[in-house]
Amino acid sequence: MLMNKFYKSSIMILMLAVFGFACSDSDTNNNSDSATVNGSVEQARAKSSAEGTIVTMATVTANGSINTLQDVETTTDANGEFSLTFDANAAQNFVVIAENEGEEAMGFLSANVENGSSIVLKPINAESTTETEIFAEIVSNGDADLTLKSDIEAVITSDNAEEIGDEANLISQFAVSIVNSAEARAEFFAEEVEGDAQDKLDTSIEILVDAQARLESDLDEASNTEEEEAAVQLFLETSANAFTSAEVEANKASAAISLWTTLMLNNLDSTSEEVQNEVRSQVSVMTAVALRAAVEAEAELSEMNDETQDEIRNAGIQLMADIRATLGVRSDVEAAFEDFRESVESSMGNDATVSSEFILNLNTSINSENGANTIFENSIESVISADLVVNLFSDFELGLFSSSENINSGEMTEANIESTTRILLLLNLAS
Repeated sequence: MLMNKFYKSSIMILMLAVFGFACSDSDTNNNSDSATVNGSVEQARAKSSAEGTIVTMATVTANGSINTLQDVETTTDANGEFSLTFDANAAQNFVVIAENEGEEAMGFLSANVENGSSIVLKPINAESTTETEIFAEIVSNGDADLTLKSDIEAVITSDNAEEIGDEANLISQFAVSIVNSAEARAEFFAEEVEGDAQDKLDTSIEILVDAQARLESDLDEASNTEEEEAAVQLFLETSANAFTSAEVEANKASAAISLWTTLMLNNLDSTSEEVQNEVRSQVSVMTAVALRAAVEAEAELSEMNDETQDEIRNAGIQLMADIRATLGVRSDVEAAFEDFRESVESSMGNDATVSSEFILNLNTSINSENGANTIFENSIESVISADLVVNLFSDFELGLFSSSENINSGEMTEANIESTTRILLLLNLAS
């Protein structure tokens, strides 16, 4: 595994970002000797009324056990809401436990919290409990410094949380998948992102941290299912745009998220179809958002005509609608990305600045028996390690551009050849 100076710095950035999550977008507590967490308890986990639920503060220890702190306790009001004050210097990896008639639910804050901060925690329920159990597993494996709360948030839903439950094997698989994907993110920046890559990673993570904090606040304030779903969609879209918002080139951002998605799903290959579909429904939205933005950016850079760019934008709109309608079913997700690919390639082929023969011949070359895309697809199907997935991408990118250079491009400009090739790279990654 890559462990150069940049990568080690990236790990430190991730540690700071986890710390930043707890403190970002929060009001200052008047008591600088303590921190406050505000939230609510939903009744889904405990069938009795949420009023009077005992809420305590705990921490995740190095072995993954959850230990309750003494004398840090409160109860929920008639609305199931609570406010809990605690000394943030007493420990780290804080967890809020809600207990009602023998039933417990949990929600975790972050690896570190600062006194003087006031944190909004999303409603504590079955979903937040599963997320906390996964976080505890990550801590026990010594990987808490690699991951963000948003990494867990992106793949756990109320539906797959119910499926996962207290199954130790599933919790372990999700923990490994999330950590491996986080490692791939850091390694991708180290290997593929140019120009102040470390600063861009730092900024990207700050955006992800802010997206998580916004989601927690929005879910805390949501009064119906529609508002909850809107909050999650905003979170996924903001997360998908985090890299480009940090000035990472759109094509690199799209590739990074495609690889992150692939690695996440590969590591969950032995889970049930229902669990995989829920994860795929989340991560495919992020992939589609990033892919759509990258293809539009490349079309603009290549100076394709306005009609072509409009067609590509419309294809992107259709892609988002199709992806959201798939419900994460693999064949439907793949069909949605394939339809987008065909639409974009058709639009480019009809543009006067692009040679349709170049597109056809390049696709034929890379999809031949020994072509770059064939080798890539056969290799990445079962890859579960971060360093290997990034290496495979690098080889694929090199092979595709090598093929591009050997194909007659007619009167296409060099800039147009490069943009068209990058678009084909991204389309093949996603489909």
